[in-house]
Amino acid sequence: MTRPPSTGDLHAVVGAGGAVGRRLVALLAAAGLPVRAVTRDGRDVGTPGAEPVAADATDPEALTGACRGAAVVHHCVMPVLARWTELFPVVTDALVDAASTVGARLVYADDTWMYGRVRGPMTEDTPWRPVSSKGVLRAWIAERLLHAAAAGRLRVSVVRAGELYGPGVRSLVAGNVFAAALRGRTVHWLGDPDLPLTPTFVDDFARALAVVGREDPSDAGVWHVPHPGGTTGRALAAEACRQAGTRLRLWPHGTAQVRAAGLLVPLAREGAEMVYQFEQPFEVDGSRAARAFGLTATPYEDGVRRTLDALRADRPGPARRRPVRSVRQDPGQVPGAVSG
Repeated sequence: MTRPPSTGDLHAVVGAGGAVGRRLVALLAAAGLPVRAVTRDGRDVGTPGAEPVAADATDPEALTGACRGAAVVHHCVMPVLARWTELFPVVTDALVDAASTVGARLVYADDTWMYGRVRGPMTEDTPWRPVSSKGVLRAWIAERLLHAAAAGRLRVSVVRAGELYGPGVRSLVAGNVFAAALRGRTVHWLGDPDLPLTPTFVDDFARALAVVGREDPSDAGVWHVPHPGGTTGRALAAEACRQAGTRLRLWPHGTAQVRAAGLLVPLAREGAEMVYQFEQPFEVDGSRAARAFGLTATPYEDGVRRTLDALRADRPGPARRRPVRSVRQDPGQVPGAVSG
């Protein structure tokens, strides 16, 4: 069994089984840092040298054991959408307890839903005015984290991304654009496809989490992931079709249509309240983090290519298992998926 390294550089990624968490583990390991991949079942997340640990993300004592010795704890846990209200606060409080107990910085993988309706690019100073229940929940969780930091319990970094896309990502953009483009099918776009948009490539999110976790000098920092300028939904779909060698066919859907579909499709019902983001400019300004940490963004052409390549090469199969250290595991409570 792999033992935690005796160094102050250890990063514990909680929720390492999802798209962002997997990439974060890989990037940290590639930088030569010791990394512990914490998932509900202790699965191998595909990075040689990463220490797999099983822990229930709703259990503060289990997480404290899983994070022991870490200098940085990354909160990349993403409960299934239908159970956000039930599980997200519990998981977040457990992570605050664990990180504060072991003396680690807590880095939270967040989104922009707390900002609500906007007319231009969102910055770290944009007021929080959520217009959806999930936006209210995200604002409440971020407020709890920043309040814990202000109370001196721990140091916190909140890193916010736009709508995610990339290998392994599940999102409104990722789920509707790339597979359809690859197969020559109609791209179903939720909202207005001609409004400004800054989708976040999953590697850029993971890289920002890694760098902010190592270099954020503040006790309570909020940072946006940098993006390679703006695009639109139509332009992103057109680029995907161009690279796939298929013809663009795009069908936009408004909030009313999505709500109607939700009468029959539970996922559409859960996501309908978020379509407003795509009926306004959805631009995330990450220039502050770019200046502070020297972060650069993946060009959309490259991100689309890597996303399509991953779909082409997708070969599902059983994950390899390695010996894991189990910390009061309860496999029935919360998935080890990650934001996106």
